[in-house]
Amino acid sequence: MDVSLRKYPYPYSAMLAICSDLDETPNKKIYFETARYLNTTEETLLGKGVGLEVGNTIYFDMPAHNFSYTNTDDDGREKVQKLIQSGHIDCLHSFGDFVNSRGKIEQYWDEIRQSERKIEVWVDHAQAPTNLDNDIMQGQGAEIGKPAYHSDLTVKSGGLPFIWKGRVTSCVAQNSNRSYASIFNIKQIKASSKTILLEVIKGWLARLGNQKYAMHKDNKVLRKTQLVDGTPVIEFLRCNPSWGGVSSNDKARGIHNVLTKNVLDTLVAKQGSSILYSHLGKVFSVDRPFNNETRHSFELLASYQKRGDILTATTRRLLGYFRTLEALSFTVESVEDETNINLSTEYTGEDLNGLTWYVEEPEKISLYINKKKYSDLQINPPDKSGKASVSIKWSALIFPDFKINYL
Repeated sequence: MDVSLRKYPYPYSAMLAICSDLDETPNKKIYFETARYLNTTEETLLGKGVGLEVGNTIYFDMPAHNFSYTNTDDDGREKVQKLIQSGHIDCLHSFGDFVNSRGKIEQYWDEIRQSERKIEVWVDHAQAPTNLDNDIMQGQGAEIGKPAYHSDLTVKSGGLPFIWKGRVTSCVAQNSNRSYASIFNIKQIKASSKTILLEVIKGWLARLGNQKYAMHKDNKVLRKTQLVDGTPVIEFLRCNPSWGGVSSNDKARGIHNVLTKNVLDTLVAKQGSSILYSHLGKVFSVDRPFNNETRHSFELLASYQKRGDILTATTRRLLGYFRTLEALSFTVESVEDETNINLSTEYTGEDLNGLTWYVEEPEKISLYINKKKYSDLQINPPDKSGKASVSIKWSALIFPDFKINYL
């Protein structure tokens, strides 16, 4: 029997994570209501929820006008812990602007790891002292002997396997051939042409050996690399396919210029995956965080998910899926009238969610994971390719039912 691995969980043709840095989120009301709006279909202060799966970032000591774990109250910290446990806060956005000592780092590292589910993704922030990159993001987090050194505690220990060190591309659809098609904007010819030219130059610099743009060459979401202290990590690439460049329309104010039909169609056509660089806490105002264009952009994305084109996942889940996909191996054996798929992988749990194999007779398939039979195999009807398949079910995260109290 012919058996092959499907690129994405059934029935989707592409994957997208909105990786939002929480910079300038003005208060806990907007922080938590944004999460409810994106992850539920409930009525929220930002409008009726769109039912996607979107994570968020968190950090500690920050200026008073920025929501953070230390700036909020006990109710806010309790909600943060619940969202970490549910998987909807999945990235640590450095330890914050004012954290520059080992004592503070150890205190906050213990604080953020109270839940059974741990944050496993690190995203460097502006010029924070604890940043793990000492080149683009200029931090001390991986520089042995510096006051804010912490990679031995947080990364080398295995706590943070996924690291973002500042690299962003204008090309949507990673894990496929680079495409500039969605960047061009007929209403912004000069600006979009400049963005395309810059992206072409970055691609050529990467091919010539430039390390800053090295990830642009292969256009993959993940790569294995190391920090300056030699600690091995999995680095990931984010994208902002705005016509104005990677630092344009990277906020709630302007995301309708990024989540467009052209961009989403390109993502599907290229069968790509993207981790979107954004700052959803940079809203229009405290009283009116989103406008109609913002809501329409998320509703548009939700329509692609509902019809089985784009699976939206948290950053951690997308990274875990591709880490598993790149490292697994499987064999196929016939046993009398049935077929066994024998999967070998070092990963478990949610990291296996969504794995899908094209098969000819799904009713005759058994899956063994590291020699143990998997008893809940999902049988799928033919997809757009006309092929049937079997899957380990992709289970959506469950958003916590916490009491809304913003007074």
